[in-house]
Amino acid sequence: MNAAIDHGALRERYAAERDKRLRPDGNNQYLEVKGRFARYGADPYTPVAERPVCHGEFDAICVGAGYGGLVTGAALREAGLERICLIDKAGDVGGVWYWNRYPGAMCDTASMVYLPLLEETGYMPSKKYTYGTENQAHAQRIAKQYGLYEHALFSTSVTGTEWDDAAGRWIVRTDRGDEIRAKYLVLGMGPLDRPKLPGITGIETFGGPSFLASRWD
Repeated sequence: MNAAIDHGALRERYAAERDKRLRPDGNNQYLEVKGRFARYGADPYTPVAERPVCHGEFDAICVGAGYGGLVTGAALREAGLERICLIDKAGDVGGVWYWNRYPGAMCDTASMVYLPLLEETGYMPSKKYTYGTENQAHAQRIAKQYGLYEHALFSTSVTGTEWDDAAGRWIVRTDRGDEIRAKYLVLGMGPLDRPKLPGITGIETFGGPSFLASRWD
């Protein structure tokens, strides 16, 4: 016969383990990727290419080209919208899977649940827990199938949005001088592409080579 579970003791044990991992400074323990640390936020995978400034009119603008932006863009396509503009500071689609390319990176959620639009794209994941390279390739597959590359603006960050009530349009501005308009604006940004620097003693003066897992060297 199984012994009775002491739920109170179990809760105390979990609380004790949690407290070991909590810090009173919270997110303040990290340094912002700016100033002398700005290089840690650069894209090591795709050179920023020159392109004309965009002043286009679109049916919808999706800020973020990870799975959230891609699934939304695909749904808008299926709803009949034609001119859809994806904007992402990365050099390609994929979101977290664009940035995280360290050896062995893989999803900890079953691929049949995690990867979107499998039936629509006719794709079968290679294994239950897929590697990051396969996850990014699937993002590219979605973008190609639904024509989302056509108007995409990569290596581009949104600097401001404004609603033009008279015109019934969103005005979106970027760090590359773009000023574009659309009836619909979708925000599909995720936090997992944003690098965090540990606020450890000496990081300000360290002169050796260093890089982050999400900016793999």
